[in-house]
This record gives sequence, C-alpha cells and structure tokens, in this order.
Amino acid sequence: MFFNSYVITKYQKKNLIDSYYQKIVNVSRNKVFYTKLNIPDTLDGRFDLLSLFSIILIFSLSKSNKKGIELSQILFDKIFLDLDLSLRELGAGDAGVHIKIKNMIRAYMGRQKAYCDCFENDDYVKLEKSFIRNIYRNINEYDNEPKLLVKYCKKCIYEFNDKHIDYFISRKFNFPKLDNFQE
Repeated sequence: MFFNSYVITKYQKKNLIDSYYQKIVNVSRNKVFYTKLNIPDTLDGRFDLLSLFSIILIFSLSKSNKKGIELSQILFDKIFLDLDLSLRELGAGDAGVHIKIKNMIRAYMGRQKAYCDCFENDDYVKLEKSFIRNIYRNINEYDNEPKLLVKYCKKCIYEFNDKHIDYFISRKFNFPKLDNFQE
C-alpha cells in the first residue's frame, strides 16, 4: 500500500472528504452522461468521468488556499484508495492491482495536467480536444457531445471559481444541476 493521507486523517476531515467523494461519484454516475452524451457506460467511461469531476473539484479547492491544497491531496488519496479497493472486489490480485493503480494514476495525472491547463487559460477548445482524445477515445461516432460536456465543465468551473475555502468546508457546495444537454 502506498502512503495515503486519507488513512491517517482525523475523523472530521474524513467525513468532509467522504462528502466530496460522494458528490463526485453522484455526478459522474448520472445516466445523462451515458445516454445523452454518448460516454461509454464501462469501467473506462466511469473512470474518465470520476477523474474529470474530481479534477474539477481538486482544481477549485487548490485555488482556495493552503487548506484547500491539503484537502485536495487527501481527496486524491481517497479516490485512489477507493479504486484500489474496487479492483480488489472485482477479483484482481495484489500484483495486478498495483499495476492497474499505477496505470490509473498515470492516466489521471496526464488528464489533470491537460484539463487544469485548459481551466487555467479558459481554453475550452483545447479541453474539447482533450475530451475527444481521452473520454471519447473509443467512440467512432459522436456529434456535439464533447462540446456539451465542455459546456457543463465550464459551468462547474464558473460555479466554483473564486470561492473561499469556507464555501467548500460548509458542504453547501454541489456540482451544478445537469441540464438536458441541448445547445
């Protein structure tokens, strides 16, 4: 097991991180992404959305202050601890889990770098290209679905933009409501 800040975190912070993680899971499992936006309802598709929405939250938290940066790291560790446990539940052995988690972290970090660069620079054309390369990599036919996903992510970024850490700690925050994804 790798060092995991979530494991050594105090109970109160764990509850906060668990609430963040649950919100990420809830938004990433929303059927509208799989039905209206043509994202594959597979392990890869679910990982892609879990990664995307955790990156959005981690990006926003890390911009709030030093405490936000600390919470971002704990949330990252929580995510990969949960993915590790999920792989084990699916029957992967220790060696297999280690390799898969290492590959997932590498994929996540590449996406995080690309997506955060787009968020930082308001470059949503580049973000759409990243989505096509990552989230829609196994889709041969799509129309404006990547644009609609970008539109929702932009809504999230603007919703969380310039929020003080108190906004996130209060647990009043949530991902914006999903619209019907029509342009």
